[in-house]
Amino acid sequence: MKKLSTLILPLALISTSALAVVDVEMKVSKLPKKVSKEQQEISAQLASSNCAYVVNPVMDIRQNKDAISWKVNATGVQQWFNAVHQDVITPLIPTASKDIVVEVTPKLNMLYTYNEQLNINGMAVSTVDYSINGKPAGQYHVRGFNSDTNWANGDNEYVDSAEHAAQHLITRILKKLPEICGKAG
Repeated sequence: MKKLSTLILPLALISTSALAVVDVEMKVSKLPKKVSKEQQEISAQLASSNCAYVVNPVMDIRQNKDAISWKVNATGVQQWFNAVHQDVITPLIPTASKDIVVEVTPKLNMLYTYNEQLNINGMAVSTVDYSINGKPAGQYHVRGFNSDTNWANGDNEYVDSAEHAAQHLITRILKKLPEICGKAG
């Protein structure tokens, strides 16, 4: 009987440690050149449109604000969106006063990652409410996606994929602004 307990105890310890969830903080890193260039093009479109824009920070309304995969929690997601709003979005939005004001309020519904063969895929899903001249005008849904090669199966790779999906989400929210302005005019 002693031999059986000697075998079972180490196996139980190994199996519970394999199920442990790791917390990794999301940190704003330098935007990839492709994303930065695309956002600069969007900024030029916004400047030449007939509308002024107010883009509110993304609000994290997920029920589980940390989990992004079965093994990794991403902490600081709301702080990440606040920093991106201040450092990336705000400088892109023209400040000129115009007769038509489009305001968007994005809400993060989902942010998750998953493995698919040798890749880690990230998905960010948002519902965006918008108003025109202060009157509610509609709502639309936006998805951001990212797929990266899973080199080391490291916890940071999951968070990086989630960050890139969130960056893609923000770019798609900004791309939609001229279309909303066109509906207002």
